[in-house]
Amino acid sequence: MDRSEMFARLRSMLADSLAIPETGITLQSRLIDDLGADSLDFVDLMFAIEKAFGVKIPEGDFNFLTRLDFSSPTVMRDGFLTGEIIDRLAPLLPDLAMVPDRSRVAPGQIFSLITVESLCIMIERQRGKSDAGEDKRLGS
Repeated sequence: MDRSEMFARLRSMLADSLAIPETGITLQSRLIDDLGADSLDFVDLMFAIEKAFGVKIPEGDFNFLTRLDFSSPTVMRDGFLTGEIIDRLAPLLPDLAMVPDRSRVAPGQIFSLITVESLCIMIERQRGKSDAGEDKRLGS
């Protein structure tokens, strides 16, 4: 499945889940700021994605955001996320590249950077892991 097919399925899923028209959903749509998703919507979306795309969303992807220990110096320094945490998030959040100063990203900003494209990336990563596991089982 290519990205355009994945996006079409996600767009339909998001429109149904968030009760919004599909025409207002693009790859760059931010789930919270543009589409109005909330934390309960995220939970529902993760389950729907797992079912629709046959992938298991690991705790390490978006759920790790909600489990960050903001009192830890490895996570936060002077009120901003550390470079290590930003580096862990960057592959899932393409919009981080547009942040003017990556050393000054507050936790609340991260949730605003989750886009439909972020969901596509997450699905692609999980599908890639599934394909790699299948190749190993087949002796490739």
